[in-house]
Amino acid sequence: MLQLLSLRRCDLHSIRPRNQAGNYGTRRVPAQRVYAAALAEPIAPAVQTLMTKVTGAEEARQAILDAVSGAKGRGKSGISSEAVDSLEEAVQILEDKGGIQAPTNSALLEGRWRLLFTTRPGSASPIQRTFTGVDAFTVYQEILLNTAGGARVNNIVDFGGRIGQLKVEAEANTVSRPLPGFTPRKGKGLPLFGKSESTPPSSPEVRIDFQFDRAAFDLAALPFKIPYPVPFKLLGDETKGWLDITYLSPDGQFRLSRGNKGTLFVLVRDPSPRERLLQAVERGAGDDEVQAAIEVLQDQGSPVPKPARSAQVFGRWRLRWSKQSGNANPLQKLGGNSGRSWQTIRQDGTVENRSVIIPGLLTLRADATCETASADRTAVDISIVYFDIGPIKLPFKLPRKDDRPPAYVDWLYLDNDLRITQGSRGSLFVHTREELE
Repeated sequence: MLQLLSLRRCDLHSIRPRNQAGNYGTRRVPAQRVYAAALAEPIAPAVQTLMTKVTGAEEARQAILDAVSGAKGRGKSGISSEAVDSLEEAVQILEDKGGIQAPTNSALLEGRWRLLFTTRPGSASPIQRTFTGVDAFTVYQEILLNTAGGARVNNIVDFGGRIGQLKVEAEANTVSRPLPGFTPRKGKGLPLFGKSESTPPSSPEVRIDFQFDRAAFDLAALPFKIPYPVPFKLLGDETKGWLDITYLSPDGQFRLSRGNKGTLFVLVRDPSPRERLLQAVERGAGDDEVQAAIEVLQDQGSPVPKPARSAQVFGRWRLRWSKQSGNANPLQKLGGNSGRSWQTIRQDGTVENRSVIIPGLLTLRADATCETASADRTAVDISIVYFDIGPIKLPFKLPRKDDRPPAYVDWLYLDNDLRITQGSRGSLFVHTREELE
């Protein structure tokens, strides 16, 4: 029975036959055949039926996500033998079919990835087994191929916003982005750090060689980072490893990787703070969730410095979300909640706000002028408001400026296609750029 359990939980790496060149090749022995040979009996009909349904890349991807959904500790436990069967067959299908060719040269590999599942061979290092097996932590991997200082691969253990994170960073080497003077790892290494392999990649464009060079705890309660107590410079080859991108989906949202310790990794792209905000707005998330996403994006800083002085503010912007303050004027509340509101800012300093209240029947328009008040603030003066009722245009003049408190807009975030602003009365707005007609 112990032998059976060990075989059923074996690392996928160990059941892939090598070709004469020592590579893993394109053909793999299905896990079910290995199990069936060991048990001297056929695969269970239910499992076999499940496998025959998984034939395409999308089905295989979904089968993997379904299989690991119940796993605890990212594969440490909680996954049934049937789910293991489904997982291994689906992984084989994806790696055979292939995704993005030459993934280490693809922009789709860039960014932050969240670890969903990993196998745990005996060759894995104690550190890897410890941190990846705790559900209370979130484990990420950053792949940064186009940074000014060279390509990097960073592993991040997130303990939660109130605690902080551990970030282990490495220099990276690829065929298209060679690291000067870098020598790939050789030998199996010290048992303490896990047994390593030196198998050549199936293609040079799938492998990232790396060398860890720094690590630190970044704790929320402390204003400084605490270095991770590992003497990287003294460990030589023990700080080196490699990662093969064995499958990268065409949409860049899902990947499979295998490491030099014989481990399979299943990862999904972690949305950037910008993507999280837009996703929350798109699905109509509650105000608290949207505001939390705005705060995270704000913490990163605006990509456009001194936004109020930038030419990026000009153009037509569509209102995607707003939270009106209690003292916002009734017309602003009416337009902000219509769901069909646009603002056009012209280079001559004129502004047009247009909100479709009832399509084809009632539109609210407001003409204004604006001027830069500071690097982050634009002063606004609304001069006249129109109610367009069908073909009839009813103007409504506002009180003179001297009789009204000065209005302004603060630019909290600005990039080429997204802006976050806050009005002088505290209302918060998210706009996306639209092309002028």
